[in-house]
Amino acid sequence: MRTFSLTILFAFFCILFFSCKEVHNEEAIDKKVINACGVSNPAKNLPWLVKLIETAKTDNTGNYLGRIWLEKFKKQDIFVTDMMLGSGGVAYWFFDCSGNHLISLTWKYDTCPACNFVGNHHFYIKDEDFRSFMLNMKLDVIVYSPF
Repeated sequence: MRTFSLTILFAFFCILFFSCKEVHNEEAIDKKVINACGVSNPAKNLPWLVKLIETAKTDNTGNYLGRIWLEKFKKQDIFVTDMMLGSGGVAYWFFDCSGNHLISLTWKYDTCPACNFVGNHHFYIKDEDFRSFMLNMKLDVIVYSPF
């Protein structure tokens, strides 16, 4: 099972790496109209997301270096980041509109490696749903990017 999970994770990283076609700077992102979680411009209107972005802008540790983008999972808005968030290497974190951390049941931790950064509010989804979600991500709707 571990080899299968690693293969899926590797495929996911390859898909994301090769699917990036355009540079997303902060100014271009600010000009896009993004509606999610019942608000216009979630990067300025969801308090937990505002805090994450502000921390990313001032971070000197590298834990917050990365992008945040919007995906749909079963018609629910999900924010994805490729920031490490202090995990020591795990670079993809998933959040719902309230900032709760999405975790696959297989990857359910006794202790969360990034809980100091993401908090202890989690919600779990079935493994097959999680794999499908990860493999179908598009990186189309960028919410924040320093690049």
